[in-house]
Amino acid sequence: MIMIEEDYRYVSCGGDPFTFIKSAIKSMKIQLEPGQEGKIIVMKEKFPYSRDIFKAMAAQNKMDLEELLFDGEEMSLIFIRNPD
Repeated sequence: MIMIEEDYRYVSCGGDPFTFIKSAIKSMKIQLEPGQEGKIIVMKEKFPYSRDIFKAMAAQNKMDLEELLFDGEEMSLIFIRNPD
């Protein structure tokens, strides 16, 4: 299966970044088939949350946070959707 990738590095989310990333993760879950991987790319400074926070957000959406990767100021969140 092809990995779905969403790039939010330069997003301007005038409101609460926490709510924005929660919505982005929920949107990722809707796009993925069970067992499929998805990647969200963001800037660390806009979304300075711990791995545990991202892991909890993923679990709320029946996904696992497979990897949390850093490349300079960029952060990539790799998810896999669990079977329903």
